[in-house]
Order: sequence, then C-alpha cells, then structure tokens
Amino acid sequence: MSENTRTGLFPAGYLIGTGMPGAPSLRLALLVDTPEGSVVGTATIGQATNPPVDFHADVWGNFTYLALMPPVNTRILVTLHGNDGGPNSNSIVTFRLHLVLESDWQSGIATYSFFANGSWREVENVPARIDREFVPLEPGPVIVEPHGGPRPLYGAPIQQAAASGDLAHMKTVAAAAKHQLQSRDEIAAALVALKTEIARLEAGN
Repeated sequence: MSENTRTGLFPAGYLIGTGMPGAPSLRLALLVDTPEGSVVGTATIGQATNPPVDFHADVWGNFTYLALMPPVNTRILVTLHGNDGGPNSNSIVTFRLHLVLESDWQSGIATYSFFANGSWREVENVPARIDREFVPLEPGPVIVEPHGGPRPLYGAPIQQAAASGDLAHMKTVAAAAKHQLQSRDEIAAALVALKTEIARLEAGN
C-alpha cells in the first residue's frame, strides 16, 4: 500500500465543477468507511442562475476499486444517492452521483444529477478535486498522512459539532468518535507489539 492509501474511517471533502461563471458548483462533505466500503455525508449545489440554485441533500452510497489494465492505475468509483433525511427517511431521491477518483483519492471526474426548481438537471464529466480546506473533524489513527502520523480526534471538534446545530455533521462526528473509541484496544495492542519489536531490534545491535 502506498503512503497515501486511506484506511479505516476518514473524512473527505470534494469540490466538483468547472469553475466557469454561471456553472453549477457541487461540494461534497463525506465520511468514508473503508472496511465496509460505504460512504455517507452531505451534498450542496450552488449556481448563480435565475432562479438561483441552492440545493442540499443527505447522501449515502458505496465505493469500489476499478482494476484497469496497465499502464493505467487503479481507479475508485464512488456511487451516491441523496435526499432530505438519508436512506431511512421517506423522502424521494433527489440526487445521484458517479465519481471516478484516482487511486490516491485526490482528484477525478464526476457525473451527477439533482432535482431542483421542479425538474431534474444533469451535469456530466466535470472535474473533481479534494477540498483541502474541508476539516470538519480529525478522526483518530485512521488517516495515513504523508509523514505516516495519525490525526487524533480531539474534544474541540466534538464541541464545535454539538454547537453547530447541524444534525448531519453531528452524526458524522459521533460516528468517527465511536469508531475511534472502539479501536482503542486494537491501537494499544499494536503499540505494545511495536515497542516489543523495537526492543528486539535494539537488543540485536
């Protein structure tokens, strides 16, 4: 696995659109669960048209790895649906997306459709890139940074989520915190094993 490979549970934000004046702009705020292959989060679409577009949806779906023939690297296909309230609500689906990402999760191409102002609209083959300003939370050692260090979930993001009044965001933070707490014993055991290996290697020198 490369140093940029994502493991466990991690947040990811994407900006999707051409950036041209008057073109729709889609922002995704996602939480990716790699063991389950699932994705949840929110989608927000804005467009300076008449009438203006101000679209919001709770989204859910999954991702799969696409094995392509060399010299093309592996791609990641993210498939999402969305509505008001999530998959367990009675709301009709108002959002669909197919996002093909590079193997490092940093960029790709998206096609999506959404229901706004009384009709469906489709946006095809627009660029997607990671939103580096998207830092809604910092889950524990489940994001592999380039330097290999974890980013723990501190109390401040949890308190900020509670004060935000944003239900979807609070649920995302709660899921990340729960995952980190459940992983505590595994992390402790791995640390003991690591220290044992360090001691063994140092004793052999």
